[in-house]
Amino acid sequence: MRIAFLVTRSDTIGGSHIHVRDLAKALGENGNDVTIFIGGSGPLLKYFKDFGLNITNIPSLKRNISPINDLKVFFHIKRELKRFGPDIISTHSSKAGFLGRLAANQLKIPVLFTAHGWSFTTGKNSTRRFLYKSLEKIVAPKTDRLITVSDYDKKLALEHLPIPPEKVMTIHNGMPDNDESFRADTGRENPVHIVMIARFDHQKDHLELLEAVHSIQNIHLHFVGDGPLISIVKEKAREYNILDQITLWGRLESVDEVLAKGQIFALISNWEGFPRSTLEAMRAGLPTVVSDVGGAAEALEHKRTGYVVTKGDIDGLRTAIKELVQDPERRKEMGNAARKRYENFYTFETMYKRTFDVYQEVLNANPKEEN
Repeated sequence: MRIAFLVTRSDTIGGSHIHVRDLAKALGENGNDVTIFIGGSGPLLKYFKDFGLNITNIPSLKRNISPINDLKVFFHIKRELKRFGPDIISTHSSKAGFLGRLAANQLKIPVLFTAHGWSFTTGKNSTRRFLYKSLEKIVAPKTDRLITVSDYDKKLALEHLPIPPEKVMTIHNGMPDNDESFRADTGRENPVHIVMIARFDHQKDHLELLEAVHSIQNIHLHFVGDGPLISIVKEKAREYNILDQITLWGRLESVDEVLAKGQIFALISNWEGFPRSTLEAMRAGLPTVVSDVGGAAEALEHKRTGYVVTKGDIDGLRTAIKELVQDPERRKEMGNAARKRYENFYTFETMYKRTFDVYQEVLNANPKEEN
């Protein structure tokens, strides 16, 4: 099978890029011909190439909407796809998903779109939500299969987009396993280490976490990520007099070692799709505490593998974390259950098989015309 992936941005490495990386690598190893078409000129180009992946760069493909430039990009994408001649096109991210589906339809090539969290989800800017929903309504009917990474996003698609239910399906993210040496020792204390892997921007809410935990004794916070709001978070930590209880790791290519140091994982957010960081924590055997936004809670079993806390409920968040800090046996029990749930539902092999089955199903429904 010849497969084209289409991705908008190369200036940052996010969850959707890791998703594409792992799928493309496995598909290639299983005998398929795979090329990733990607916009911009950022570090992701080298990152993908270092993994041995085939790349076609479309420099003018950018995230921001610009009608004149986007029209030129559309014809560029169409030319490159025609040159490659894929059997199927898998698009990711809003801009690539919009232009890629239009191009695929003109070329009469089956096309999928994977939504890694909708741009019109609750919590985002209302003007942008309206704009992206309007654009998605144009291309949704042109989509052979729409894959969402959470049931929450599937529900949004069926409520807001003109697409038949049988063409929409959830395939939760899956993570390759890692070495057993990266399993966390959840029973350690003095202090108890709490890890949050999240970019310092408006999607995440480090400040809510600080407000909830600053009065809890015997903890140390580990923040992994970079972003424009880091100085605000540091200033709030100074106000609470806990800056010396925080380690700022910056952006890391691998978070395995930091998670292995932890005893609790927290992800406090304003909106989410289906965060991969929670799966990484479950893989490490950590109990997790997450905000009940988007599909963030779908990986958990509340009060068995961790806690799901209502967004903005500072007291509820404090209570959940304090209980885990003070009860090492509870941490061990929840951490072991989280690891088992990862093994049963969220391995890469599970995700890969389901995704490849969808590719085959779409191709069988769209046989190539014989010359």
